[in-house]
Amino acid sequence: MITGPEPSNIQATRQTFGLSYEDFVGRFYRAAVPLGVPTREGLRESGYSDEDITVATSELVARGFLTTGDDPDSWAVVPPRAAFSAYAAEMEHRMNLTRATMGPMELMWRRSLGRRRVTEMPTDIDLLVDVDDIVQRVLTLHQSATTRLWWAVDGSAAARSLLHRAMDEPGLLEVGAHVERRLMMDTSLLQDEAALAHLHRCRGAGHEVRMGNGIPFSMVVGDDTALVDLSAFDELGQGSFVARLAPAVSAVSRLAEEIFTLSTPYGETVEALAADGSAPPLDERDRRILALLTVGASDQVAARQLGVSVRTVERRVRYLMEHLGAATRFQAGVQAVRRGWV
Repeated sequence: MITGPEPSNIQATRQTFGLSYEDFVGRFYRAAVPLGVPTREGLRESGYSDEDITVATSELVARGFLTTGDDPDSWAVVPPRAAFSAYAAEMEHRMNLTRATMGPMELMWRRSLGRRRVTEMPTDIDLLVDVDDIVQRVLTLHQSATTRLWWAVDGSAAARSLLHRAMDEPGLLEVGAHVERRLMMDTSLLQDEAALAHLHRCRGAGHEVRMGNGIPFSMVVGDDTALVDLSAFDELGQGSFVARLAPAVSAVSRLAEEIFTLSTPYGETVEALAADGSAPPLDERDRRILALLTVGASDQVAARQLGVSVRTVERRVRYLMEHLGAATRFQAGVQAVRRGWV
């Protein structure tokens, strides 16, 4: 507040706003302090008009830098060290309130804009305004794909919303017959019935389905378009975008390829294993436990999927580890994959 040069050729600055008003108040204070007991007459001699004196002294009294007495045309200067300390503490408090209010105000503003685009971007990059916008764009990519549709799902708000819609509308996320489809799901979604239903639909249709642990964010790669869904990190999905810009599409595609490579195939069906005579010497429940082990599912998730107790799963896991000669759950999964059991 108290910065800027000494007053010179002073104008009627009481009508200024923003930083100019702060400069006006700061210059006025620097003129008032040397007077000891500022008076209207003394401030007039410093070059200020009566209107400016009335505005500036009222402001400085409100901020705690001056106090009023019995004489309406004179003021006392509050010791600057005390005044500045109190004012700085108040400003710090207000800044903390401002930061706390920023998020809700952003939310209100974005909601007021509705479906309109918030920020002007190049025509080949679109910022998405909210979760509904993300959901609609993911649907559009599924429906318009002609060569490929890769979807890496991290459990974002948009992805969960879409998967739950697909439970009631099984054909919602279908793609064309000749589209290369890849579905990579984060292991956290093993507890989501809607996600599992979609996973099984994709497997049943012969698409490539894999599970990964720690997919960084949801993304969709279409023919020549990529979508990045950040609604796992922001309730509005702020920062999410659709790109048709070739370098951006290539970058997201490469990341999707890496996720696919590092993820674990969800497993062949029991029927497929039995058909070629390679079915493992285990009952179906143990095969399902092994399949869940290979994608990193916890005992709790396995118990829920199998409809048994956690203790039963723990007991069967110990048996499978001994049967496969594995020292850890992970090794059991690796051994099962090597033997072609999952």
